Amino acid sequence: MRTKFKAWAEPYINEHTEVMLKGEDLATMKDFVLEIGSGKGQFLVLMSQKFPTMQFVGIEKNVTCSGFTAKKLVENEVKNAKLIFDDAERVLVNVKDNSIDTIFLNFSDPWPKKRHTKRRLTCERFLNEYFRVLKEGGNLIIKTDNDDLFAYSKEMFEASKFTIVSCTTDYDGKEEFDSITEYEENFRSVNKNINRMVLKK
Repeated sequence: MRTKFKAWAEPYINEHTEVMLKGEDLATMKDFVLEIGSGKGQFLVLMSQKFPTMQFVGIEKNVTCSGFTAKKLVENEVKNAKLIFDDAERVLVNVKDNSIDTIFLNFSDPWPKKRHTKRRLTCERFLNEYFRVLKEGGNLIIKTDNDDLFAYSKEMFEASKFTIVSCTTDYDGKEEFDSITEYEENFRSVNKNINRMVLKK
């Protein structure tokens, strides 16, 4: 479901630069956790609160979703998480090799049409970038309700340099290093299965 446009979102982002980063800021950062596609920010906020000694960065290209995330970061006075309002592909080129601890892909756009496969966040070119920027032993973690995207992603992962550590089509949500997203809450409320895979570099 698409988020309805909110006119207040971009002005709010511009006003609250204390919770924002630019893509080029990542060129000097290391030892952080990255969420690509932060949506309305619940996961980013909950993880930052759950693990206060860790540094989190979210990327979100939708202006309204970015506004909601920025608002949550401000209102919860989060100090160890920042948001980048931009496209992930433009941002990742700024990241140094071997600098990220974990990358989360939570309920990414499935881009279901075959001609759009190159836009999927688990296509080959993205996987190559994730492998480059993750530390040795770092993890890539995907959660999705979309069974077709999950099947496609599994094929791509099996052909990649990553090692699949765990894979389930009925994730119970109980892993310690995880939090629930807005989408996940909605899907669980109607008993939709959640797919999850953990990969290691």
